[in-house]
Amino acid sequence: MIRLALRRIGWSIVVVWFVVTATFAMIAAIPADPVKALLGPHSTPEAIVRVRAYYCLDRGVVGQYGCYFKNVVRGDLGESYRSKRAVTSILASRVWPTVQLTLAAILLQLVIGVPLGVIAAVRRNRWPDHAATVFGLIGQSAPTFFVGTLLLYLFAYRFGWFPIGGYGEGGLDRLYHLVLPAATLATVGVAYYARVVRSEMIETLSEDYVRTARAKGVSERRVIVRHALRNALGPLVTIVGLDLGILLGGALVTEYIFAWPGLGREVLQAILEVDIPLILGVVLVSAIAIAVANLIVDLMYLWIDPRLRD
Repeated sequence: MIRLALRRIGWSIVVVWFVVTATFAMIAAIPADPVKALLGPHSTPEAIVRVRAYYCLDRGVVGQYGCYFKNVVRGDLGESYRSKRAVTSILASRVWPTVQLTLAAILLQLVIGVPLGVIAAVRRNRWPDHAATVFGLIGQSAPTFFVGTLLLYLFAYRFGWFPIGGYGEGGLDRLYHLVLPAATLATVGVAYYARVVRSEMIETLSEDYVRTARAKGVSERRVIVRHALRNALGPLVTIVGLDLGILLGGALVTEYIFAWPGLGREVLQAILEVDIPLILGVVLVSAIAIAVANLIVDLMYLWIDPRLRD
C-alpha cells in the first residue's frame, strides 16, 4: 500500500507540474503586454526596459519559464504586478476564506443532498421521488449567478435576514455572512448528490444481502442506513473529493457576487490586469488542491477496498 501511495503522490506532482506549465504557455500566447498594463500608456522606454529586466520579461518564453520554475522551487512565486506584494502573501490571505466557503458548501451538499437521495430511492415513483427529481433538475439547470442574485435579493435585500455581502468580523458574524454564498455554491451540488445517491440506493436495495437482511427481520431503518446507504456512498466519496479540489481553487462567480475575499475574486482581478505571477500562483494552488483531494480519495479507496492494492 505504501508503494501505491508513493506512486500516486508522484503522479500528483507530475499533474501539478503539467497544469502550471500549460497555464504558463497559454499566458505567454496572450497578445497582451503586462509591462504596459503595469506602467500605463505614458511610460518611458527606459522604464519599460528596466521593468522587463526586473520581472524576467526581457527573455524568451523558455527563459521566462526557467526563471519562474527556479523561483517556484525555492518557494518564491514572484511579486504581483498590481499590488507589488509577494504572491505567497496574497494567496495566504485569500486561501482561508475560500476554505471556509468550500467546507460550508460541501457540508450543505451532504446534509441536504444525501437525505433527499435516500428519500427519493425509498419512495421510488411516488411524490417524494418526483419532487426530488424536479428539485434536482432545477438545481442543476439554474446558473450560479442567477441563484446567487436571487438569494441576495430575497434574503438580504428584500427581507434583510442576512447581510448583502462581505466577510464578517469572525465568530457568529462570520457564519452569518457565510450562509448565502455557501447556499449558492451548494445548490448544484445538492441536486447532483441527491441524484447520485438515489441511483446508487435503488441499485443497492435490489441486492441479495438487502433482501436477506429484510427476511431475517432486520428493521427497515437499519436495512437502509447500515446496509444499503453504507454501500451506496462509494461513488459519493469520489465526487466529494473532486468538489473539494475544484472549490478550493476558488468559486469565482459566488465570491464576486457576495464580495467574499477568496481566491476567485483575486484571480478575476489578476486576469483583468494581466497580473501573470498572481494568475500562475492561483493556478498552482488550485492544481495542488485538486491533486491532494484526488490523492486522498485514492488512498481512501485503497484503505476501504483491499482488492485495489493488487
